[in-house]
Amino acid sequence: MLHSKRVVRALVVCAGVVPALLSSSPARAEIFLLKKEKVDDWEVSTNGRVDAYLNWIGGETIDADGLGNKVDPGDPASTERYILVGPQISIRGNATPAGAVGDAVTDTDLNTFRIRGGFASTILAFNVYKQVLPDVKLTIKLALWAGIQNAQNNNVRQFNDAASVDFREQYVDLSGSWGAAWGGRRLGLFNRGGMRMNWTLIHQHGVGHPCNVDSSGAATCGHTGVGSMFPSRHAQLGYATPELAGVQLSVAALDPAMIDASWNRTVAPRFEGELTFRKVLDDKLVVKDEVNAWINGLTQMVGRTKESPTNPDTQDPGIPADAVRNVWGAGGGAWGRYAGFAIGATGWFGEGLGTAWALGNTAIDSIGELRMHYGYLAAANYRAGNFEVAVTYGSTNVVETDWDKAASNPVKISVIEEVRGIGGKVAYYMNPVVFSIDGMNLKHTWHRGETQNANVVSAGVLAEW
Repeated sequence: MLHSKRVVRALVVCAGVVPALLSSSPARAEIFLLKKEKVDDWEVSTNGRVDAYLNWIGGETIDADGLGNKVDPGDPASTERYILVGPQISIRGNATPAGAVGDAVTDTDLNTFRIRGGFASTILAFNVYKQVLPDVKLTIKLALWAGIQNAQNNNVRQFNDAASVDFREQYVDLSGSWGAAWGGRRLGLFNRGGMRMNWTLIHQHGVGHPCNVDSSGAATCGHTGVGSMFPSRHAQLGYATPELAGVQLSVAALDPAMIDASWNRTVAPRFEGELTFRKVLDDKLVVKDEVNAWINGLTQMVGRTKESPTNPDTQDPGIPADAVRNVWGAGGGAWGRYAGFAIGATGWFGEGLGTAWALGNTAIDSIGELRMHYGYLAAANYRAGNFEVAVTYGSTNVVETDWDKAASNPVKISVIEEVRGIGGKVAYYMNPVVFSIDGMNLKHTWHRGETQNANVVSAGVLAEW
């Protein structure tokens, strides 16, 4: 449950934010490698992108060991500190290799440069099409994603490290006038609309939240964990209805996830759904005048395989071995554009979620009570010809349980309370190349008063096809 044990997992998962998003969105362009001559011939196309950004991160972070304020601040000799819980996405500790900090508790200065990929980095996707019946079209999507920045090995960023490459998407889709059915690994439905808004209005060109000082995956985080929740990529089977007057319902059964090694029994698939509305008012060449709205949700049961005993001394009620909890979430939002101006807002809430994705490391307390989470994100954008500017405000929040606050709780923890981010972007389009500068001011606040503040500025170039 503790953040210090989840950093690697957090970076790997967060690296998939935008690649997963793009998998469910129409490609900006396709280059056909094979065009059909007859109706039932195969077609094969490719699309993708490559980008690079100079990224600066500076500010004052919490200590490198993830320890919070003193449990007994009135005792000068006291050394016991709260253990910080969450978030999955952070900028934490000194940016130099492990062991090089001046003091493991008090060294909080952060000032470092990276050269990294953006919210989506290098993408190479292949799309295969075939009309198998008059009203059944087959689509197969296969995609590789890669980062450009060096990873860490044994807590040290290597000089000649190889780029991380991930076979990130594999799914088959059958569609027709009756709707669409799919199977494979692709984007989830919970907060899909919110992530698409984040992508469309600001971070398709840029970095946003870099996930971590030494993140090395195939993407950064944009506003994920800072108001927006990651839909994530999952093995799934799903169905979407035909679009009727701009309205479409999508439902899916997904491979269930565990919370941690204690809550590791999955008794049924996770179910997610999203109801969307989209209306194009004016199909302009550069940017469309359009309206988008959505509501979505998820539910999953997760259980235990071993008992947690009661402890009368601490009033710990214990957890039976067959305990089952129901994680759930709901969200919605809308955004629209007219005459170059765009504005949108999205929000979500639920129990057993996380700061960045469902069933995260803040999902549940030590006696089995699910924590309430909620978040919201607002964005505004203006596009005039080849120039674009955008601003955002996002906030992710976690509510303590009674046990988190109890003085008798023997585990002295400080749960993340809020992750707040204010962002902005300026971009210039020279299609298919886009130059951009973006930034974000980040503030993390824990329930026992711990804080960390960081500023992120990124500037670079993107080319896509």
